[in-house]
Amino acid sequence: MHRAEKPAIALLELDSIARAMRTGDAMVKRATVEVAYAGPVSPGKYLILVTGFEAEVEESWLAGVADAGDHLVDSLYLPGAHKGAVKALHGATHQLDDDLSLGVLETRTVSAAIVACDAALKMAEVEVLEMRLGKGIGGKGVFTLAGEQWDVEAALEAALTSIEDRRAVVAHELIPRPDPLFRGGLT
Repeated sequence: MHRAEKPAIALLELDSIARAMRTGDAMVKRATVEVAYAGPVSPGKYLILVTGFEAEVEESWLAGVADAGDHLVDSLYLPGAHKGAVKALHGATHQLDDDLSLGVLETRTVSAAIVACDAALKMAEVEVLEMRLGKGIGGKGVFTLAGEQWDVEAALEAALTSIEDRRAVVAHELIPRPDPLFRGGLT
């Protein structure tokens, strides 16, 4: 990777599964991107998430927005994405060490969760334990972070600040050194 090539994330959420399948095809035909997720999500929508280098992801995203037309519900292009956020989108998970704190952020939209996770990782030395987007959670986004308590606090604050529409935040919690007997199914 050259220095100028930075990672990016693009998301499209459509209200038509049929159109979304066509749109996803148009996106990957337009530019070289990796599909992090393409499939139906709750409630009855279809999510397309792609990653790659900024120029290619932007070109793919623009092609998708144009193809989606009136079926587009939500859209996000995030240039300069943190590598940890990209890895989390592709399903990377980590285990929580017993001496670390846990941060949880739940949003009403998938795009708000992605933006918030990226901001959190850029702010402090934290690690994404897991990210869940849309499917099986009513179209919401939720992610967990681990780190020293002060780092998790700073990361959660940055995440909350990054979300422009405060109504998109469902809840956020900081759990200092959670008990290993209960990790809530997200770690």
